[in-house]
Amino acid sequence: MDKRRYALIEKYATPFVQVVIEQGQQAAVFEVLSQIKSVCQETNLADFLAHIGLEKEEKVKCLQLFQSTGSQLVDNLLSLLIENNREDLLYPLVVDSLSKLEKISNEFEVTVKSTQALSEVQKERLLPLIEKKMGLKVRSLKEEEDANLIGGFVITANNKTIDASIKHQLQAVKENLK
Repeated sequence: MDKRRYALIEKYATPFVQVVIEQGQQAAVFEVLSQIKSVCQETNLADFLAHIGLEKEEKVKCLQLFQSTGSQLVDNLLSLLIENNREDLLYPLVVDSLSKLEKISNEFEVTVKSTQALSEVQKERLLPLIEKKMGLKVRSLKEEEDANLIGGFVITANNKTIDASIKHQLQAVKENLK
């Protein structure tokens, strides 16, 4: 993404996030934006909206499908994008707004990779440890199974990683033996 496009996204995202925070709508807006992001990823909607060969009316129809989100703030943002002929900014704007909301609220999705699914008891014991060690609040927990870890787990959130896997420990021993 070039600097000009990034500046344009910032021009929309920063005041939008400020209004969301001022009105205390972080949780509701985060949920709606997450759903829009998922739709964009699953359907390649971002590429569709950025395509220069498509008529504006087609792009507007797509954005109008999202305008009954239940969040007046998001609906207003979508109207603003349509009004300013910026339909192509939907996906990067959603991603940037989600990132800003996470940083401001310090609530993040945490990914836990392990060799097998965690039990509810393990999750309950792990969440406070994650919050303490990583200095954040857990918005949601996403589990991934990875047999290559041999045992243990790898936790990732907010560009931080805690690697407590057997694979990592064996690699560390191997390095020490050299």
